[in-house]
Amino acid sequence: MRQSCLILLFISFSIITTAQKNGTIKGIAYDTLVKQPVSSATITLMQRKDSSLVSFTMTDNNGRFELTGIQNGEYRLLITHVNYHNSDRIFKIDDEHKDIDFGNVIMNDRSKVLGEVIVTSETPPVTLVGDTIQYNAGSFKTQPNANVEDLLKKLPGVKVEKDGTVKAQGEKVQKVLVDGKEFFSNDPKIATKNLPADAIDKVQVYDKLSDQAQLTGFDDGNSEKTINLKLKKEKKKGMFGKINAGEGTDGRYQGKFNVNSFKGARQMSAIGMGNNTNAEGFSFMDVLNFTGALNQLKTGGGNININVGPDDPLAGLLGANNTGINTTSGGGINYNNIIGTKTDFQSNYFYSRYDPSRQSSIQRQYFSPANLYKQNSYSDNLNNNHRLNFMADYQIDSFTSLKISPSFSHQKTRNKTLSDYTTSSDHGIKINDGTSNNLSNNEGYNLNTNILFRKKFHRKGRTFSLNLLTSLNSNDGDGLLHSITNFYDQAGSFLNRDSISQKNNNGSDLQGYNVRAVYTEPVFKRSLLEFSLGKSDTKNSSSKKTYDYNQSNGKFDLLNNVLTNDFENSYGYNNGGLRFRKQTKKYNYAAGLSWQQSELQGKILNNGKDSIISKSFTNLLPAARFQYYFSKFKNILLNYTTSTNQPSVTQLQPVPDNSNPLYVKLGNPNLKQEFVHTIRLNASLIDPFKNRNFFAFFTMQETQNKIANYDRINALGVDSVLPVNVNGVYNINGNISWGFPVHFLKGSLDISSDLSYYKDKQLISDTANKAEMNKINTMTFGPNLRLDMSPGEKLNLSLSAGVSYSNSDYSIQTTKNSKYLNQEYSGEIDWQLPKGFYFATDFNYMINGQHAEGFNAKVPLWNASISKQILHFNRAEIKFSVNDILNQNIGISRSTNQNYIEDSRVKNLRRFFLLSFTYSLSKTGLNNESGGGMKFIMR
Repeated sequence: MRQSCLILLFISFSIITTAQKNGTIKGIAYDTLVKQPVSSATITLMQRKDSSLVSFTMTDNNGRFELTGIQNGEYRLLITHVNYHNSDRIFKIDDEHKDIDFGNVIMNDRSKVLGEVIVTSETPPVTLVGDTIQYNAGSFKTQPNANVEDLLKKLPGVKVEKDGTVKAQGEKVQKVLVDGKEFFSNDPKIATKNLPADAIDKVQVYDKLSDQAQLTGFDDGNSEKTINLKLKKEKKKGMFGKINAGEGTDGRYQGKFNVNSFKGARQMSAIGMGNNTNAEGFSFMDVLNFTGALNQLKTGGGNININVGPDDPLAGLLGANNTGINTTSGGGINYNNIIGTKTDFQSNYFYSRYDPSRQSSIQRQYFSPANLYKQNSYSDNLNNNHRLNFMADYQIDSFTSLKISPSFSHQKTRNKTLSDYTTSSDHGIKINDGTSNNLSNNEGYNLNTNILFRKKFHRKGRTFSLNLLTSLNSNDGDGLLHSITNFYDQAGSFLNRDSISQKNNNGSDLQGYNVRAVYTEPVFKRSLLEFSLGKSDTKNSSSKKTYDYNQSNGKFDLLNNVLTNDFENSYGYNNGGLRFRKQTKKYNYAAGLSWQQSELQGKILNNGKDSIISKSFTNLLPAARFQYYFSKFKNILLNYTTSTNQPSVTQLQPVPDNSNPLYVKLGNPNLKQEFVHTIRLNASLIDPFKNRNFFAFFTMQETQNKIANYDRINALGVDSVLPVNVNGVYNINGNISWGFPVHFLKGSLDISSDLSYYKDKQLISDTANKAEMNKINTMTFGPNLRLDMSPGEKLNLSLSAGVSYSNSDYSIQTTKNSKYLNQEYSGEIDWQLPKGFYFATDFNYMINGQHAEGFNAKVPLWNASISKQILHFNRAEIKFSVNDILNQNIGISRSTNQNYIEDSRVKNLRRFFLLSFTYSLSKTGLNNESGGGMKFIMR
């Protein structure tokens, strides 16, 4: 650990000190006709020999500019402004001329200077338009067949993570728009992975204000980092897109297409894909999730957080999953248009089919008792999802609008898991072993509607809004469970056998609504008061019938009363709030208090008996935030919020879930709600002109009445888990990142680290079956370093290194305290070869250390491809690629639970060869079109 960190620090220090030995230029953009400086002019520094971008900045209010860190060489300085003709200077930096002062650089006003002095227009690669950073896509060269994601990787200040997540100026991008419109809902990856890079004219990065902030004109701190892709004019007149198909060894295949037709405000797109190569064409985050329906209903003042836990069967589908072997397919249609002159209409339909198969082995070391559990399993699941979204925003007049957004989804799933397992004591004596076969099928739908009425008044800041959310969903399913578990006595001799053969039918329904009204009134100077009222009501019913196998007739017709139940519950709340907001150029703050009264009622019918649950909660929920701006791109934010988490239906329902015979989940109808205090500190120091940024994000949280597990493991190794409330639970987590250019390497360096500390609690039964409190302290630390370089126009390199260290201490069984260290090193090469050939390769080396025996592994993963452009206008490409050249891919991970440490190994997709063909529907072919006479070589 220490050696790895020292190496990262040494590399960073060497690069930083080397980068400081460079030159500086400065000057003033000046209008001689009106005799005043020109502010907000774009200053672009380029290599003289090939016009490749070196750096850029903008003039301040006094027309001054300065660029530092310039290496020795010959350069061209270009100064541009929308109201002036371009002006440029040629100069040289060497050992004798490190600091150059251009003095007043004359700018000629377009409206006043005669035509004969006009300089040929050039579009600078980066400009600042208000608070928006705008990139000229034509200045950044990408490979043929590149998508928007490949283009974003070239932009200074923009990063694309391995999972496709985009970060701009260090912040995660929440939305990607196309000409200001959503592209297939709000999933950024659908646009970045499917739209071709050569269709983009400009890339705009900005902070999109929330609907409420746009209405009032006061920033409420809920802005989203957004990228808007402006299409080229010629792409708005016809059809463009790409078609790709490939076939490989071992039955591997992949196919993908996107077809786009844009004309004026009308946007129409169709996309589709299918593969069994673990390639992520789309995101599969739109899973039918009934907890998610509840989560949507809490929006707007309720301050209720309802989350999907790790045991939820849908949790594995919420995001990309590259472990195991996955077969995926999907497709959809997106249509946006302006109807008449007042209605903005957006719609999309999407279908996805996700079929993951996993073969895994896990080893679980329990603390109390100190048992060792081993399991081998194979799962084969299938998820089919249909999703339909509409949005109509009707502008009634210049002050009033009505926005209606209905969405519908339908999902059908099948989950099948086969497993064998063994539990042994800390002395190596077998406690139990067995096999299990679990099959479940579910089908359901989800219908949500969001109606938002907004009204502005003539006085700025005086507004009224009314928001109504409704939700309706239903789910029905069935399941089969066959298991045989053998139990052994303390000497390891066979004791008895427990066989389960059951069938179950289950169903659930939910109906709910949330209505919230907000009125804002300006008071004093640059201040306003916000008054809010809200009401929510949700009704949920679920039923489960379980039948045991009847050996006399071979049918499942013996009703198991213990595992059969009907459950009905309703949750509703009324709230009201008052908040004061103040906004100036240098700072803004807000403080408020919400009153909330909520009621939770439930009725349980189990084993012929009725159980009634009735709970009432009254809370005062304070909130405050303060933000200070040192400059336009440098600010610090402190935010305090309070929230409540309600127990879930499964946590309250006192009916055992024995789908895993050795891990039986119980319900607790006496659970209290969690009350959470959260403090967030964010510091953002950005210099978009010098491509430098520093970010620090910290979150501190205390949870009162935390819902934790009470594990009771009997002598036969069966763990009965009961949710209970505990206090004294805290967590602190944060991230620090620093990014800056490294000119002498023609690249950029990012240094970051994750930090976290958790103080948790859990109840465990001891050998006498008495409850013991296990206090758990976990600290994690993960420094990372990434260097991106472009040594030449045709070569891009990327190197990264990261370390992840975790240390968990337990008050019970301190000998089981856990420490582990994971290391990851990677490199990528993109190389344009002569005669239309392209070569790409990436190498990733993972070292897993201090895991359980058999789970420590060093995994080298190497991929490579070579491609060639063909046909007229280079409209096609043939690519040969190899996945996992060394045939070493395997998934290794470690996780720590409240009562055990788990090591896992998953069989991943290994080596295969693939030959693919890509064809462009545009006559301009796959080549990235030039957009302004400048090339971008370094980040």
